[in-house]
Amino acid sequence: MGRPYIGYVDISPEMEQKLRAKHAVSSEEVRDACQAPNRYRRAWWHDDENYGRRLLVLGQTRTGRSLKIILQPLDEADGTWRLRTAFAATR
Repeated sequence: MGRPYIGYVDISPEMEQKLRAKHAVSSEEVRDACQAPNRYRRAWWHDDENYGRRLLVLGQTRTGRSLKIILQPLDEADGTWRLRTAFAATR
């Protein structure tokens, strides 16, 4: 399986508020870290008993901030994803 294509990340207003309040992450940073061509460093699938199949992404913003981003596939072929959460990556 090749590198997952992330063309668009859907971020609800509620999720954007949560990111800013709880994790000090903006939706712009999330999109920058995973949508920009070749921006994300690593991505892998995780099958969670409660949340189902999700893509875990390690990416970096253009300012150098590392983020761990969890995406739910909406249309993998089209590259459309829904943001589940994101936070600063510690390693």
